[in-house]
Amino acid sequence: MELLWTGVPPRRASSPPAPLPATEPDWQRVLNLAVRHGLGPLLAAELLERGDVELPNAIVAQSKSIRERAARRALSQIAELLRVLAAFQREGIPALTFKGQLLAAQAYGDVSLRSCFDLDIFVPESEVLRAKQALMALGYRPEFVLLPHQEADLLRIECEYTFIHATTAARVDLQWRPRARYFSFPLPARELWERSISTTLAGHPVKTFAIEDLVLMLVVHGAKHTWNRLDQVSTLAAVLRTNPGMDWSAVEQRAREHGAYRMLLLGVHLATSWFSAPVPDRLGSAAEEDGQVIALARELAQAWFVADTLPSSVTSTLRLHLRMRERFVDRVRHCFWLAVTPGIQDWQINNLRPVLHRLHYCLRPLRLVRMQFMQRWSSHQKPPN
Repeated sequence: MELLWTGVPPRRASSPPAPLPATEPDWQRVLNLAVRHGLGPLLAAELLERGDVELPNAIVAQSKSIRERAARRALSQIAELLRVLAAFQREGIPALTFKGQLLAAQAYGDVSLRSCFDLDIFVPESEVLRAKQALMALGYRPEFVLLPHQEADLLRIECEYTFIHATTAARVDLQWRPRARYFSFPLPARELWERSISTTLAGHPVKTFAIEDLVLMLVVHGAKHTWNRLDQVSTLAAVLRTNPGMDWSAVEQRAREHGAYRMLLLGVHLATSWFSAPVPDRLGSAAEEDGQVIALARELAQAWFVADTLPSSVTSTLRLHLRMRERFVDRVRHCFWLAVTPGIQDWQINNLRPVLHRLHYCLRPLRLVRMQFMQRWSSHQKPPN
């Protein structure tokens, strides 16, 4: 976590904690930055445990508050996750749990060290609608009300269905494939199920992804979100550190097969550069030799420490995504499906009758062009004097 107050990555995995800079850090700014990047509980825990840090009383109190809130939230979410999984089991619905508190335990050995707000559950595509009914019986409702033909399209082209509890506001992200169709990451869900493993969460048995699949999915997830938060990199690095015996050859083979090799190299480079993650020398060297990876890592990291960054435009995000792809065919697929595949926002804006539903595939490009125009127009407007 020393990078939050030094702004530079550590040099070696074996290095001791970096000494504090000569000038006293702005601890409130450091803590705010950590919270913004999802690292609040992790930094708070380290600050409270380090004996060489003289903290202002207000920062100590705030760090304790962050830790306490994270612990309470973790216990609450684990209890709710187990309640949902039990309901699925009663209905005979297979389910894998991932991310959330389970990932915190896998990465850091402590369920309260990640900022988690959603419950992520992976089910077979054929079971999504039954899982929806089980969730609704528990008091959940879909985040967006979808008509049957829209719901059918969602299952065909997207990867998740979000539900919110009517009284507690707990969120469940029900997922059935690794990524939406437009992102062109065709790792078959069937293979994820075949390689899934059993583990425990708070003493309860759960099923989850094999570690090699988890690493690849973390890499693709980070790439999809353009690695916009430090916790994405920190968690990946921690998972690599706690699983030294993982099958790197399998990870590399699947990444190459499904067009995510440069994404893997980028994730590895960020994790090793900023959090000293242990990776095979051949993979680290491949990342260093890929000029696009080095340029991307530099650009993405620059934004981490900039306050009040503007939301990325559709085109700027698209450019980053395309630069992360090593295969031309994947770049073409990405552009094509992004341009023509409608989603919930399109259906909410133009709620067409079922007979006209296919017109969304024509309206989608027009909406993207309009959205890009509005973003450009807004960015050129000067604030009033």
